[in-house]
Amino acid sequence: MTRTLFLKSGGLHRAAFMAGTAALAFTLAAAAQAQTAAAQPAADAAMTAEEEEAAEIVVTGTSIRGVAPIGSPMVAIDQEFVKVNAPANLSELLSLIPQLGNFGVNHEVATTGRFRTGGFLPNIHNIGIFATLALFNGHRMAAVGGEAVLPDPGMIPVLAIGRVEVVADGSSAVYGSDAVAGVANFVYRRDMDGFEAQGTYGFSPEHSYEKRNLALGWGKKWDTGNVMIVGEYSANKSPTNEEIPFIRANQTFRGGRDQRGTTCSLPNVTIGSTVYAYPSFATGNANRNRCENALAQEVVPESKRFSLLATVRQELNDTVTLWAEGNYTNLETSRVANPRNMNITVPANNPYLLLPPGVTLGANQTASVVRNGEGLFPNPINSQKSEVIGLTLGADVKLGSSWLLNIMTHYSKTNDFNSQPEIDLIAAQTLANATTLATAFNPFGQAAQNQASVLSQINNGFTQINDSSQYLRQLMVKADGPLFALGGGDARMAVGTEFRDEQTQQLQVGGVPGPTQLLVRDDNISRFVAAAFAEVNLPFFTAQNATPGFQRLEVSLSARYDHYQQLGGTFNPKIGVVWAPARDISLRGSWSTSFVAPNLGLITSIFGVPQIGLNIAGFGNNVNIYNQGGGNPALTPEEAKTYSFGVDLTPTFIPNLRLSVTYYNVTYKNLVYKPTQADAFNNPFFSFAVIRNPTPAQVVAAIAAAPPQSPVPTRIDAIFQSFAINVGQRVIDGLDIDLSYKVPTSFGTFNLTANANRQLGFRQELAPGTGFQDIIGQQSAIKWRGRGGLSWNLDDLTVSGFMTYVGGFTNITTGTPFPNVKSWETFDMTVQYNLPKVLKGSQIQLRGSNIFNRWPPFYDGTQGFFSNAHSPFGRTLELTLRTRF
Repeated sequence: MTRTLFLKSGGLHRAAFMAGTAALAFTLAAAAQAQTAAAQPAADAAMTAEEEEAAEIVVTGTSIRGVAPIGSPMVAIDQEFVKVNAPANLSELLSLIPQLGNFGVNHEVATTGRFRTGGFLPNIHNIGIFATLALFNGHRMAAVGGEAVLPDPGMIPVLAIGRVEVVADGSSAVYGSDAVAGVANFVYRRDMDGFEAQGTYGFSPEHSYEKRNLALGWGKKWDTGNVMIVGEYSANKSPTNEEIPFIRANQTFRGGRDQRGTTCSLPNVTIGSTVYAYPSFATGNANRNRCENALAQEVVPESKRFSLLATVRQELNDTVTLWAEGNYTNLETSRVANPRNMNITVPANNPYLLLPPGVTLGANQTASVVRNGEGLFPNPINSQKSEVIGLTLGADVKLGSSWLLNIMTHYSKTNDFNSQPEIDLIAAQTLANATTLATAFNPFGQAAQNQASVLSQINNGFTQINDSSQYLRQLMVKADGPLFALGGGDARMAVGTEFRDEQTQQLQVGGVPGPTQLLVRDDNISRFVAAAFAEVNLPFFTAQNATPGFQRLEVSLSARYDHYQQLGGTFNPKIGVVWAPARDISLRGSWSTSFVAPNLGLITSIFGVPQIGLNIAGFGNNVNIYNQGGGNPALTPEEAKTYSFGVDLTPTFIPNLRLSVTYYNVTYKNLVYKPTQADAFNNPFFSFAVIRNPTPAQVVAAIAAAPPQSPVPTRIDAIFQSFAINVGQRVIDGLDIDLSYKVPTSFGTFNLTANANRQLGFRQELAPGTGFQDIIGQQSAIKWRGRGGLSWNLDDLTVSGFMTYVGGFTNITTGTPFPNVKSWETFDMTVQYNLPKVLKGSQIQLRGSNIFNRWPPFYDGTQGFFSNAHSPFGRTLELTLRTRF
């Protein structure tokens, strides 16, 4: 069997170009041969306009026009689904698809693991954010952010979406990198004719959550083309954690643990080996000051986004059609951060030193004060700005005898700015060493007990700033058309070549603006990718030659070779089969290899994060760590083998019923992983990632290898390497279930839908040779996710009800007395009414989400709910108005 193999040979770089040239030459030769074949003008003339348009559509998962991906399952979200569910933006739409790992959560939350970068990403089967490829009308888009960079689907206005196609199957043989779990393609509309407008306002009667969306579009269709321009504005206002009663670190009121921190506005002070809680001077762990530090933080970031999409398509003549797309989006987010932590040693000559009764400091002895900045400084506000600009140009050239040459060129650029204000801990320590009331820092008191001039030297504009840009330049040339006749129709082929230039620029600085500001990273990385691909569709049996036992038999063969500058080359094949032994049943299957090249944000240079005053289990308290984080230029590609098989039932004795069940299996190797502190200090395999009690020379070497983002304390107790590495593998399998049933009656039409994912296994070996562990049924691999709906339509009125289900799971967090987390069922309802007498095409819609205001199930963590699977917002109500004119 062919396996994914990266070959680091310089000659293969040139070979990729030769392969692409050869592919294009073969295309033109095949087209020339096809021109000599017998034409079929009668059949072409008999096609309706709709059939002709369908025959020109390229469906996600294949490069051949007019055919669906053979053997692979596909979930398609159409405009009717969008209207009934009324998402305010595309990110919210993604959260309604059970096959995506972020199903059911708040779309305003950045996808877990997307370091430094906002955005809500498709994550098919929860395999990982790097394993799902996002396409925008069939092509890639430049990534967003400065680390773990990935495209942002939220940039597309919902009003401009024609459909969303999710192919939950390995697809590197068609698209190259990133398509291990599958592909999510956001297909633009081509049917807008006139003006369309849509506005949504949503709020919660339980707290201060609000969301707003306004979209306006104009389109025009004519016999030889169309144009569309859509603009969208969306924004949200978030409640704070304090407004939602169960979001607390102290969960004892629900029978859970008290996980409040001991770094509070009231300090805990260590003198010798005794810890005192100020100002009571109580001792003992149970008497330490504890606090809820996150109450002022918003539940989700507050955001504002403006997006613009323009498309145009024009047939120049019977042979050539030109088309273009332009994208622009500007996103701003902000979120109140937790108070910054401080760990200050106070000498005996600090005039503000407070000692417990009867306690004195010995010679050269200090008091260690642990507190946060609350009461001294306002909570910092983290902010991010993201801008995306994209331009795509293309030409479709008819070569004769149904062969079509497609040429596409694309350019996109993203600009991201991330700001995280901090306090200057080095200045705080220096001022704590001062000896006068006018110049010394008083860490025992609050703002009123400190000189304003002293506090301004600590809260002095010290900020972590990451300023980055990503670029994508792409050229693809493809041709497809018939090869020869088979019993079920023409064998069809697609062949082509693709070239991409990817680039990232990243400037990261830390400190106070000015000459003392630290330069952390200044990267400018680029790489060139060349690829050649081919695909063949073989229809042995279709409706035109069906016979008992073979109503349909189609086979698809596809293959792609990608060559990455510096990484080498990889060849990935795929085979798909569909067999329908009877009209009511179709069986399908596929097998493929796939890969994920490390994205540019993960191969930037590493940097250092001094972490002061940590308590690390198994190592010590009040520990200073030098954390080497960031990217890793030595990363190599992730690799996978995938297969799936399924059945589609459309029984003729139950009209309008469709049931689809698919089994999938993914073996995912050489995974990119960032070790945690728990890994480094407690897992023997990751002992390489930590140096305990380093020598001064080792500290100097660590700082040189990873420049610090803030001043380094004089004492470093451990060096921790948290940058990404390749390690381990996963084997994941499960079932996708899709049901639809439409029942027309004399009193309206009923439509039943259900879509669910059942994970069967999630086995992972984090470190080679350590053995596999099956984590199915734990918080990282929830067994069941699903959404079902029942709608009723009569004339201008449509009423719909939905149930969202997230299965229960086991919380394996150490120490929890309540490991079992219950399943969660929430119910939504929408009522739509057309208003043709007000304005043709106008509609009003009311929507209630979580209408019974169910709290998420109790999860014994620092928030009281599991944010990767549950929403804390409770009941929300929305009003949507749509119109066309």
